[in-house]
Amino acid sequence: MAQYSTMVITELGKILFAKSQTGKPLVYTKMQIGSGQVAGDPSNLTNLVQPIGDPFPISSFAINGDTAQIKAVFENTNITQITYSCELGLFANDPDYGEVLYAYANAGDNGDYIPPIAAGPYSREHQINVAIGNATQVTAVIPPTAYVTVTDFNAHVNNTNIHIQRSEFLSAINNLQNQIDTIKATFPDSFNHNLFDDSLETIDEISLTNGYYNEAYSRLEV
Repeated sequence: MAQYSTMVITELGKILFAKSQTGKPLVYTKMQIGSGQVAGDPSNLTNLVQPIGDPFPISSFAINGDTAQIKAVFENTNITQITYSCELGLFANDPDYGEVLYAYANAGDNGDYIPPIAAGPYSREHQINVAIGNATQVTAVIPPTAYVTVTDFNAHVNNTNIHIQRSEFLSAINNLQNQIDTIKATFPDSFNHNLFDDSLETIDEISLTNGYYNEAYSRLEV
């Protein structure tokens, strides 16, 4: 696994971060890997030095306190020969300038070798944790076709903050059914038939204690 240097926020990323602290949206859009080496200050980069293939979509996004946890999965679908990878970039959308390289890291000589697709499918999950400070509008673009790991899927399914457990759901249904049965048992014939056989054409022999008789519709109203 690549051993990246400390990830830096690019100059364009710093501008976007500052905007996010004033209420403007901070939207992470994608990641990309590359094989280039940096000459000079990496924070001045506006793109990867030597990108490998196309950027890949974000597959998972969460905010933990003042940190955004972003995951994306690279697949070797379009890799035709063994390829060295040592760059990792995170992109975000600036509301004024469009998409920018937000953060960057380089592993130098401690990168990875990606096998070609002819050797079989290969995937690598990348996770980037970035500080969001006091930003209030932080999101990520996650397409419906994004790759989701089994770990993330299970974590989502078992999240009791957004899902009710099946056992709790069945218990609630059973309790509701018991309450309905109790109510039904207090009425004649358990609601199975209408035991009221008066047509209410008149109420000559009926004494009203509540409501009134609607003669137009031949009914009692409360």
